[in-house]
Amino acid sequence: MQIRIAQPEDSAQIASLVAIIYRDMEMPALRDVSDADLHDMLTKLYQQPANLDGLAQTFVATIDEKVAGVAFGHLAENEVAVNDLLRTTSEQHAGFDTPLELGGETRPDEWYLSMIAVAPEAQGHGVGSALLEALPALVKPLGASKLSLNVDDGNPRAAKLYHRQGFTVDGQLMIGTHPYQHMVKDL
Repeated sequence: MQIRIAQPEDSAQIASLVAIIYRDMEMPALRDVSDADLHDMLTKLYQQPANLDGLAQTFVATIDEKVAGVAFGHLAENEVAVNDLLRTTSEQHAGFDTPLELGGETRPDEWYLSMIAVAPEAQGHGVGSALLEALPALVKPLGASKLSLNVDDGNPRAAKLYHRQGFTVDGQLMIGTHPYQHMVKDL
């Protein structure tokens, strides 16, 4: 397995994994968006250099040159700009009646892991753990003092993984219609 910064040619594979997360979030803005339109918009989003290694960073775990997992995040100070990129990309897509918007999920001095996903066929093979283990070294040079993420209260399996990786609960928040725990790990 190799972990590296994502490239524009990875965008369709990344979109397939990130779409799973967005569907699980049950966001009202996605209620009338087809799976094909969501995938197409996300493919365009993950072709943009600012979303791969600029305002945000997208890391992929590859096995035999196929994307098996993705970790996407950004410095807290870039949250507004990263979310503007999502909003703009979705509102320009014909399949979206309402732009997709996120926000208010980070705290100062954090590199926020917004999304982590593993391909269904690669689950249970350590891909998620490998991404989480690699992140501190990958993001510490960006200047954050903490790595953070939010885990859905309805996903105890993920929460257990994050605890094993050294994350601790540091508050609660709502994202979409779900309660989440904000978790942090010192870098």
